[in-house]
Amino acid sequence: MLDFPAILLHGATGLGVWDALDSTAATLLCESPMPAKATSPIPLPGFARQACGQCPACRLRQAGTHPDLKRLLPEALALELGMGQAADTEEATSAEKRNPSKDVSIDAVRSLVDWSHTTSHRGGFKVAMVYPLDAMGAPAANSLLKTLEEPPPNLYFLTGTHRLDRVLPTLRSRCRLQAMPRPQAADALRALQAREIAHPEQVAHWCHHAVHEPEPASGMDWARSLLQTVTAGQGARAAGAAGSMPQMPVAVAALQKLCVDMMRTQFRQQPLYLPADQSVLGRLASIASAPRLLAFWQRLGDYSRTAAFPLHANLTAEALVLEFKQLFTRSAH
Repeated sequence: MLDFPAILLHGATGLGVWDALDSTAATLLCESPMPAKATSPIPLPGFARQACGQCPACRLRQAGTHPDLKRLLPEALALELGMGQAADTEEATSAEKRNPSKDVSIDAVRSLVDWSHTTSHRGGFKVAMVYPLDAMGAPAANSLLKTLEEPPPNLYFLTGTHRLDRVLPTLRSRCRLQAMPRPQAADALRALQAREIAHPEQVAHWCHHAVHEPEPASGMDWARSLLQTVTAGQGARAAGAAGSMPQMPVAVAALQKLCVDMMRTQFRQQPLYLPADQSVLGRLASIASAPRLLAFWQRLGDYSRTAAFPLHANLTAEALVLEFKQLFTRSAH
């Protein structure tokens, strides 16, 4: 019925890649599918339906015990998603339990390959979910290649990633690539309201509609506090003056957003992340030179690649904040 053996859904974190994969798996496995109420990010040609949520297959999937569904995730991610043993994760020692793996193991892949050649228990589709596909190293990928390229009848692979450039070419070439769309403004607002997120309109701008982030407002209040600290004329005083320092990845991402918004105001464009603070951003942007803002933004990009595990993370974050503040001291020009 479907015209593809494997699909690779890719998009930024917070766009709901996992949710889209899970929803598509539910649709394929459902035994009483209903007409779809909305367009799916994963098009299923000739299969414009959605899961009913009530049939025996849907109940098995919701319980994590559907025999025709195989979820392959790193142990750390399975725990983060609250799936526990519902996903096919590698057996772990007590030491590994304290430090769950962030990779898809070759043993888990071999288990999936063996499962793929079994007969469907319920006589319908079988669905293998692998997420994220970039968590699979070369040995594990090599174990999957033949099955991915020539899957048994009625077996479909649904895979996803937030880092398409890190997916091994051998895997990527065997999948149909599908970009995950960014939610429209109205959809993003509804999603945030459903989660009872405070100030949903402001948060929607701050996360650029990536509303499926665990904390879509992360760093927003701190960034605003930092703006007020600099605007108040405190210049390059103590880096912690803007409030409690967030973790390094959050601080770097927030500083990147502030730089982008300031550069946009310099070119008479509306801020992308903090449009409600346009006047403050404009005043500071009139002090900082565009080349210095751009150079600092580029440095932040370098830091963002290692922000999750730098040495002396707190000191590094404080140094970056101090450098940011120095952009607005007249002596720096």
